[in-house]
Amino acid sequence: MSSPAKEDLPKVPTDFKNELEKFDAGKMKHTETKEKNPLPSKEDVIQEKQRHELFTGVSTFNKAKLKRTNTLEKIVLPTKEVLTQEKIYDRKQQVLQSVTGFDRSKLKKTKTVEKNFLPTKEVIDQEKSGAA
Repeated sequence: MSSPAKEDLPKVPTDFKNELEKFDAGKMKHTETKEKNPLPSKEDVIQEKQRHELFTGVSTFNKAKLKRTNTLEKIVLPTKEVLTQEKIYDRKQQVLQSVTGFDRSKLKKTKTVEKNFLPTKEVIDQEKSGAA
């Protein structure tokens, strides 16, 4: 790859070029460069080494050294009495929730009409004569 010709290079505006030529580097403030590339501490190196050994130990583990085991699962099911107690408790909780959470505003207004039918005189006479 060859370098570009002078005509192909980008042109710098003249006002910018003049400003660059007038620039005085002596007016700049002096600063000291601080290199921020700390080396790891002894603890960091030990920790990284342990992590590396752990990963290599897991990846190179020989599965043939493992012994076969039989797992005995013991599932204890609740008795019939415990189940009935839980059902009764659940029902009580549902009833309590429905009673305490009942919305009275959903009720319709009603009027009570009392109908008290008194027996007539003939019925009273019949009962007296039949009972005597």
